[in-house]
Amino acid sequence: MQSRIWCGVAVEKYLFGEAERIRYGRFPVLDTVLYRWARKIEETLFEHFQIEMYAGSSVVEEMKFSAFYGSLMSPRPIYLFELEPLQGQGLFVLDNRFAQLCLNEGGSGELQQLGPENQQRLQKVVQQMMADLDESWASVLDVQTHLRKVTTYLFRARILNAFEPCLVAQIHLSGSEVSARLTWCFPRVMLEPVLETLGTQPVIPSLYANPAHAEPGRAERFMQEMNYDLRINLGALDISRATAGLNVGSILPLSGGAGNEAVIKVNGTPLLVGNVGQIQGRYAVQVTGAYTEKPELPRKLEGAFQSIEWPRAITE
Repeated sequence: MQSRIWCGVAVEKYLFGEAERIRYGRFPVLDTVLYRWARKIEETLFEHFQIEMYAGSSVVEEMKFSAFYGSLMSPRPIYLFELEPLQGQGLFVLDNRFAQLCLNEGGSGELQQLGPENQQRLQKVVQQMMADLDESWASVLDVQTHLRKVTTYLFRARILNAFEPCLVAQIHLSGSEVSARLTWCFPRVMLEPVLETLGTQPVIPSLYANPAHAEPGRAERFMQEMNYDLRINLGALDISRATAGLNVGSILPLSGGAGNEAVIKVNGTPLLVGNVGQIQGRYAVQVTGAYTEKPELPRKLEGAFQSIEWPRAITE
């Protein structure tokens, strides 16, 4: 029989809060928002510069602000933004190669310095990308991004203390014209009110946002551009029950409706029901709910059922 000798080993607890960086997709909902944003950035860059670029997104990492700030190293365009209704400020950092792409309007050329005369050109592209970010939150959280200022001085990007945690992610751009990366940094305290909700969400949202939700008013404009027929049915006209025939003053009762209930039809298909009333001296219909087809009651037939003999096929 072999004997085993166990050596005592002191095990210390490891606190994740003390780690410099934590990754491995701990925020899948935010990863989805980032993926959506990457797809929209591809469309925005093609719209502005008519060049095809692939935008690949990383997973959202949690790290100390000192680790993120230390990765900047050299001056570059840094935007400070707010994400209403959340409190605090975040950072959107551009690669210098991407900034040059915007300053040269997509073409190659001499390196340009970021100054007041060409800042508006870069601002236009970034503003559209921030609007894309708002749409990427569709079905997750109703937010609106506001750019506050831009700087190329790194010390102005120190919006947090060194040990404060933040959420960081990158979008990598690759194409024939340029290879660059975009980085955003959210202070964790900024997303703290919604992180628990995002983490416990039972179903990860679709990778593609609902266009009607993402673009306010899109559904209304879509309906305005459609050609459709809208009719309100107050009931069926029963001529057989007319009290005085089809003459002036005849009363023709309606059947099929319950009191003042009306059926609203779109292109001949019943979709909604409502109540008939008036407002400011005009007749009106107030929608009360969806239309449900009522089962047809069986008709009572008199007499016995009789079989018939079908005629035989004629053969030549």
